[in-house]
Amino acid sequence: MTATQSQSKIQMIREQMPAVTKYAYLNTGTFGPLPRVTVEAISGYLNQEMEQGRISDKAGYRQGAEAKASAREEMSKVFNCAAENVVLTRHTTDGMNIGILGLNWHAGDELIITSMEHPGGQVPAYLVGHRYGVTVRTANLGDGSGDVVGKLERLINPRTRMIVTSHLTWNTGAILPLKEIVEMAHRHHLLVVVDGAQSTGSIPLNVEQLGVDVYAGPGQKWLCGPEGTGATYVSNEAMEQLQPTVAGYMSGRLEHRGGFFLPHHGAMRYEVGGSFSPAILGQATSVHFIRETVGLDWVYERISQLGKYCWKSLAALNGVNVLTPMECMAGLVTFTVDGIEPNDLVKRLAEREVVIRSIHDPDATRVSTGFYNTEEDIDHLAAGIKAIQQEEKGQGRA
Repeated sequence: MTATQSQSKIQMIREQMPAVTKYAYLNTGTFGPLPRVTVEAISGYLNQEMEQGRISDKAGYRQGAEAKASAREEMSKVFNCAAENVVLTRHTTDGMNIGILGLNWHAGDELIITSMEHPGGQVPAYLVGHRYGVTVRTANLGDGSGDVVGKLERLINPRTRMIVTSHLTWNTGAILPLKEIVEMAHRHHLLVVVDGAQSTGSIPLNVEQLGVDVYAGPGQKWLCGPEGTGATYVSNEAMEQLQPTVAGYMSGRLEHRGGFFLPHHGAMRYEVGGSFSPAILGQATSVHFIRETVGLDWVYERISQLGKYCWKSLAALNGVNVLTPMECMAGLVTFTVDGIEPNDLVKRLAEREVVIRSIHDPDATRVSTGFYNTEEDIDHLAAGIKAIQQEEKGQGRA
């Protein structure tokens, strides 16, 4: 693709996402911008429900089922797996609960998590620890570079049953060597549950080649879908071990009133009941837009290019400390600015029409370079930081 063609494509994308033309929106790792086609699909669904009713002639049930089937199919193409291995969820945390709480835990068992985990993975792990007397061990991975596999393997003992890890860490933005982690874990007969909140839609995925047991992803971040959507991959082998923690009407069928429950043969067994069908259709629409109109390979390459451009731009600024390891990164860049608190920096950049976020553990600020961003957005960020630093000097605070 020529430079002119690339610029034309970026312009088309930004016209589909008008919010990103109003300011430098660099926070996809929290919420991606909604495309026009997604909003139109959601609005159309809601208008139809308003005009025709939600269950008239059972059309509502059928339309809702079709939206779910479409969303599973679209997400299966992101994960590179069969649609029957995909369970629709409300967010990444749902998927982490499916994987972590689904095992038949016993007192004395052990579970390993990394020091990089988001609370969406930490909390279910600690819940298992408190409820069942499971020991939770934490592998300190530093910034996510270095001997990640060795640090995890050294914590394994005969009581270990599971490793919980991110693919792309939410705090330092490091891509962990997931395939190698899984191969090591499976040699020890351990399940691997993966938090894909920052990797789903931002880096190439093939969950079957990675060999993961459970891979949980969101709809509202890099895939630019509505809030309250997500999807999780569960391997056939993992389904033999992971029981539904919460079950209901959608999980399978009752053979008779005596109570024999037959789960769905696929990952649908982990779905429970009704969902907000317009949002599910929105999820399917956003993913389809990214896959078919934009192109996943182009998206992954663009995110990576912008991430590295951002890393270099920030590293070139005096007083800015980039925490993200460049050798294993994608579109998340975490940094600090000497003498300026992260929350204060976020607020003052917002006044300059630059949107990023602060994080904790470590206390820092984080940039997400979405496929819709431009180099000018990142230049605007760098210029904003420099201007704020000058203000600090003028006020004698730096």
